[in-house]
Order: sequence, then structure tokens, then C-alpha cells
Amino acid sequence: MKKLKINLTTLIIVALLFGLGGLSLLTYIKTREVLNTDLETQISSLTLSSGAEVGLWLLAHKKEMEVMADTPLIENGDQNAIISYLRKETKRNIDYEQFFVMNNLGGFFTDSGQIGNAVDRDYFNKVMATGMSVISDPLISKGTGNQIIVVAAPIIKDNKVVGLIGGNIKLTELIKIVTSKEVGEIGSSFLVQQDGLVITHPDHKLIMTYNPLKDENASPDLKDAIHKMVRGETGFTRYSFQNEDKYLAYVPVPGVKWSMGVTVPVAYVANQLRYLPIYFIVTTIFFGFLLAYFLSHWLVVPLTKLAEFTTELNDNLHERVDIYQLNSPVIEVKTLAANFRKMVAALQESFRDLESSKANLENEIIERSLMQVDLEKSYEELEASEEELRCNYEKLQSKEVALRESERRFRSMLENVELITVIIDKNGNVIFCNDFALSLTGFQKNEVIGKNYFDIFIPNETLKNAKTWFEQILIEKKIVGHNNYPIQTKNGEKRSVNWNNTLLFDLEGNVSGVSSIGEDITVRKQFQKKLEYMSFHDALTGLFNRTYFEEKLRLLEAVCFAPVGMIVCDVDGLKLVNDTLGHTTGDQLLRLTASIIKACFRQEDLLFRIGGDEFAIILPQSELLLVQQACHRIRRAVERHNKENIEFPLSLSVGFAVSELTNVNVSDVFKEADNNMYREKLHRSKSTRSAIVQALMKALEVRDFITEGHADRLQDLVVSLGREIDLSERNLADLRLLAQFHDIGKVGIPDRILFKSGRLNSEEFKEMQRHSEIGHRIAQSAPDLLPIADHILRHHEWWNGKGYPLGLKADAIPLECRILAIADAYDAMTSDRPYRKALSQEEAFRELNKNVGIQFDPQLVPIFIKVIAHQL
Repeated sequence: MKKLKINLTTLIIVALLFGLGGLSLLTYIKTREVLNTDLETQISSLTLSSGAEVGLWLLAHKKEMEVMADTPLIENGDQNAIISYLRKETKRNIDYEQFFVMNNLGGFFTDSGQIGNAVDRDYFNKVMATGMSVISDPLISKGTGNQIIVVAAPIIKDNKVVGLIGGNIKLTELIKIVTSKEVGEIGSSFLVQQDGLVITHPDHKLIMTYNPLKDENASPDLKDAIHKMVRGETGFTRYSFQNEDKYLAYVPVPGVKWSMGVTVPVAYVANQLRYLPIYFIVTTIFFGFLLAYFLSHWLVVPLTKLAEFTTELNDNLHERVDIYQLNSPVIEVKTLAANFRKMVAALQESFRDLESSKANLENEIIERSLMQVDLEKSYEELEASEEELRCNYEKLQSKEVALRESERRFRSMLENVELITVIIDKNGNVIFCNDFALSLTGFQKNEVIGKNYFDIFIPNETLKNAKTWFEQILIEKKIVGHNNYPIQTKNGEKRSVNWNNTLLFDLEGNVSGVSSIGEDITVRKQFQKKLEYMSFHDALTGLFNRTYFEEKLRLLEAVCFAPVGMIVCDVDGLKLVNDTLGHTTGDQLLRLTASIIKACFRQEDLLFRIGGDEFAIILPQSELLLVQQACHRIRRAVERHNKENIEFPLSLSVGFAVSELTNVNVSDVFKEADNNMYREKLHRSKSTRSAIVQALMKALEVRDFITEGHADRLQDLVVSLGREIDLSERNLADLRLLAQFHDIGKVGIPDRILFKSGRLNSEEFKEMQRHSEIGHRIAQSAPDLLPIADHILRHHEWWNGKGYPLGLKADAIPLECRILAIADAYDAMTSDRPYRKALSQEEAFRELNKNVGIQFDPQLVPIFIKVIAHQL
């Protein structure tokens, strides 16, 4: 018993130590993983935000330089004035060491008056080649000898790059920005340029001198991290530098080909876990011995006594039960002692039961003898049961008749249900086919029953697979797949069917055939295909829509098709066409644009309508030259269309972009193409709007025969009246324009109203009144007509305030509009109209005088009559 006690106690202590020790080790590992994960998340987040902040700082200086390049003073080229301006900017912006201006041959002068030539600078060649702003890699200033970065923006004159303006930012300013992102006292940040050269670092000795990619002693982990940084990747890694292990998070800096890294020593995590193992060991030992002490006194000692009681039980089976007592504060031990006493009592009772069972066995033998007599009586009862079975057989025959009737009703149901119902035997021959199936396929029953199902109903292209499936289910004795397959009708039409197949078995359990019930889903599948087509196509043009475009972008991101080219086209002036000629004409213009673009590409190329007036073309695995040729085809097609359709020109703004050969970012390619398109749209927007306005004016002349000669006569009338009241030449020029274009808004009025021979009803008159508002919008879109836009809006206002559209009265109506109203009314009255003949001059004068103070200015009417009468 002593040996048992010692072994059990030792076992408990060892198990406890191992359990708590393992728990401690697991806690230590998990804690270290949590700290590493938290550190990686914090450093990555800090690196991402710091890289973005550095990129924004560079972008701000880049935008500031572009604003300076667009200053009229810079474009004029006055060197003294520019130097004075640059000096002021140097004092205002302390980030810059100096500013300079450079011509297209590389000659420059600085804000201090220093001159020189920098044609060999990389930033100069990039700006002159691309016409875009550039931020250079760090270099040595020719003027001051300091380490700098240059921000340069093109100077554009007459749509040509004639030079550039640049600013030198001391590299120390960038170092301040980067080092301000240090990770407290435990980490640091740095920048590398595209060739791996360190351009900022807390250790100033490494700046512009150290390149890990060229250092033979640099660790492979560091070189691998720098390689990823110069490729513009984002990530987190571990490396060794100067005999110290560090963690590194890195991201590309937006806007430049630099990468930013933030490092933290690996020892930072280890230091936080230094005392954790000691704490767990001490705690484990203390609780192990404490628990072993209590277990020994409360559990091991009572169990040892219980083992002694068990040994003594064989010799003392008839003794009193209450001699077996155990003392322990553990409830389970007390319960075990009580149950042990109950077990002893139960054993004593069992021995007494065994003695009484012996007597019971003798009585059972006597009872079995009596059962033999009962069996003989049972034979007699079996004979009676045989008679009862005979009666049941007759009942079964009557039930068989009922079963045949049920089968007849089931067959009738199969014949009339509107589902295809076919039963074929194991040889593939049709043994049943309902009327609905015959009606759908066009066969007669004698053409189907007994014939091979597959030869009649299965199309040739699926016949082999269908027969293979049928042979497989006969062998495996279970239905496998094949729920949807087509059938063909007598005239060769294919119908899609959703089948529910059931195996039929004979009495021996062998497959005897197949019962198939199918639903004709042809119409449903056709509708489904139509829905799928509509979900990925633009309803107006038939091209792919924005949803499919975004899906393709995600696919190109996931699968490498580099280089990826993208073209973005925008219909110029569509809003103006919609506002004036209506959305129906605008839709026709969009369909025309889609057909022109589609004709420039192959059938398999991907064309999209991605916005109201915007189209896109994706060209996977297409280099720059191929994309440029595609843009050239589009422009040539538009030019051919405009030559053949001079009455209404089409104008497209086109932009394109091509990705790099590796590391394709399709979203960036699309953004670049879109920006290039908008840049072209800005250059041509003015000429496009003017061309559309001229086309609208020609369309109005073609549609409205009333305007034939009307504008010319009206110009003479308003100029005569204007000169009589001493208007300036500028006002007279505006009057001429107003006389020519005041009715341009009629181009948006339907022909049924414009050419109606009788008087207009109230609804038609309201529609006609809109022409002044339409003309106002057209004039606002054309720079040449902008000075008279408000006059076009107000040229139907009356002196008494009952005109339209604003209800102005008296002197609130512009003078030019009052002059036009008199001249326009006079010319209308003295010209033939569809609903009346022209009035004489005297009759026209009387009408003008009648409406003085109502429609016309009371002071201008007498002067007008005097001028007209004098001319005659």
C-alpha cells in the first residue's frame, strides 16, 4: 500500500508539472505570435500612411509647379519679370532652394540670374518628350552643389512644349519628412530610388552613397527586400543589417518610382517576453506541490484504506457493513465509501437469493411438462388457421381487381399530364409515351412504341453520351446525373428538357427499364439566355456594358495578359445635342458612334459603353504601337464620316494607355487612358461646340423656310435703328449676331409645330415658347455666341411684362431685345406666312403703333417708323 501511495502521488505531481509546463509553453508561443502579428499590422499601416503622406507632399509641390507654369507671366517670356517673380516665390516657399526656367534647347536661368545649360538632365528630356510634370531622383545641383530633387513642369504655348519651369528642393527637406515618420525609439524609416540607392536614412553616412544591391557584404534577405521595393511591391519581411535582425515593412511612394521602408529590431519583441518563461515556471512548481499535498491527504490515503477493505471482504462477507468507514473532506470519496457499504449489503442479499432460486428451478421443470400438453392443443388450432387463410386468399383476388383499376387510373393520369412521360425497357425501346410527349414532338404513337428511344428522340451530337449514360445506370443500378438533356422533334427542332429519371426493377431485383418524366424548359432557357445577354450588354448600342467592363478588369488583374492596352472615347457635345435636338437624336448619335468604333476592330475584340457618352476598348497583349494604330483607325473613321455627312459633324475625344510588361495594374491603365482622353477633350471642346452650333444653324435653315432671307433683312433693320439712336459699334455687332441667331432654339421644336399652317393651340404654343430657352443653352455652349446668350433668352419679353419666359417689363428688358422685337415684328408682318399674306408697310406701321406700350417700347417705335420711311 505504501508503494501504491508513493507512485500515485508522484504521478499526480509529474502530470501536473507537464500539463502546466505545456500550457505555459503554448501561452508563450501564442503571445509571441500575437506580438509579432500586432507589430506587423502596426508597421505596415504606418508605412502605408507614411508613404502616402510623402507622395502627397511631392504631389503638392508638383501641382504648385504646374500652377506656376500656367502663369501668363511665364508664358510671355520676359526674363527680367520672370526672375523677379521667381525670387518672390523663393522667399514665399521655404522648401525650395531656388527656381529656374529652361527653354526647349536646355538653356536655363535661375532666380539669382545665373545661366547655364542642362540638356543632359534626365528630367529635362522627360518633360520635353512627354509634356508632363516630372519629379527627379536626387542629384547634385549645378548651381549650389547641394543634394536636391527637382520638380519640373512644362511650359505650353499654342499646344506645344516650349520649355519648363523647375524648382530645386533640398534633399534635407525630404529627409525631414521621412524621418518624422520614425517608430518612436525602436524603429526608423528610409527611402530608396528605382536602382536601389538609399536616398534618405537615419544614418546620414548612407544617404546617396549606399546601395544594398551593389554591396557584396549585404545579406540576401536585405537584397531580396530591396529588389521587391524597387519593383514597386508592398510587403513585410525580415532581414539582417550590420549584425542586427530587423523587421521591414515597405510600400511604393505614389507619383514617383521610389519605395519607403520602416524597420523595427526583432529584439523588440523578444525583450517584451524576457521574463514570461520564468514567471510561468515558478507558478507551475508552486501550484504543483500545493495540489499534490492536498491530493495526497484527501484522495490517496482514503483510496489506500478502501483497497485494504476490498482485500478483507472475502473473509468477512457476513460481518456488519458499518465497520467500513473512510474519513476525507472530498465529497466523491465519501460517496465512494457509502456505495461500497451498499455493494456489500447487496452481495449478502444476492447469496440469499441464490439459495431460494434452487427451489424455484425444480418447480420450473414441472411447468415444462405441462407445456407439452399445451402444444398438442396448438396443432388443432393450426388446422383452424388453414381455413382462415383460404378465406384471405379470396379477399386478395378481389384486391387484385382493385389494383388493376388503380393502374388504369394512373395510366390515364400519365396520358393527360402536361409533362413528357416516357418508359423504356432495358434494351432502350419505348414501351410507353404519353399524348403530351407525342403532341410536343409531332410523332404518332405507332412511330414511337417499340422503337429505339435514342434513335428517335436524341440529337446526333448528344447520342453517344446518352447511350453511355443508359448503359452505366443499367450496370450500377442507380441514377447518376443526366438531369438536363435535349430531345429533338419530328421536324428536327431541339427542345431543352429537365428530366426526373426512375429505375424500374423486375421481381428478381434486376433493372427492367427506366421511367422518365420531363418538363419542357426551352422557353425558360431562351429567356434566361436573353437575361444573361441583357445583364452584360448595353441596350442602346449592343456593346458590352459597364458591369461586364468591371468584370473584365478584375479578370485581367487576376490573369496576366501583359502588356494591356486600353482606349477610352468620349462623344463631344452630347449634352448639347440632348438639350437641343432631344434625347432621341442623342441616342442616334450614340448608336452611330458605336457602329463607327465597332467597324475599326475585329469581331472578337472587347468594346464597352461605360458611361452616358463614354466608350472603352480593352486590347490584351497589345504593345504601344498596336494601340496607337487602333486610335488612328478610329480618328480616320470619324473623319470619313464627317466628310460624307457634313450637315452634322461627329466629334470624338480619344485617349489611350498601355501597361508595363510586368506588374499590371489595369485600374491605373484605365485611369491614365481616361485622363488622356479628358486632356484631349479640353483642347478641342471650344471648336467642337462651335461646329455643333453651326450645324444646328444649318439644320434650322433647312427645316424652317420662314428663316430664308429673314436673318439678313433683320440685321439691316436692327442696325439702322441702332445707328439712329447712336449705339456703339460693339453693341451693333451684338445686334447683328442677335438678329442672325435669335431663333436658333427652333432647331429643338418638332416639325409638326414649326410647320403648322394654322394657329397654334395652347399646348403647342407652350412648346414653341421653349425655343428661347433652348437657344439660350446653345449660345452658352458656343464661345462666339456667349455675349448674346441672355438676349436670346429675353427677345420675346413684352413692354407690359406679359411676354415670356421671365415676364420682364419696361426698361428691365435689355435695349437690344426691345430693338429686335420691333424689327422682328415688322419683318414678320411684311413677309408671307403659311396662314396669311404679307401686310403693306402702312398696315405694319399701324400694328406697331397699336401695340406701343403693350408689346413695344413707346420711345423706339416712332424712331423705327421714321428710319424705315426715310429709307423708302
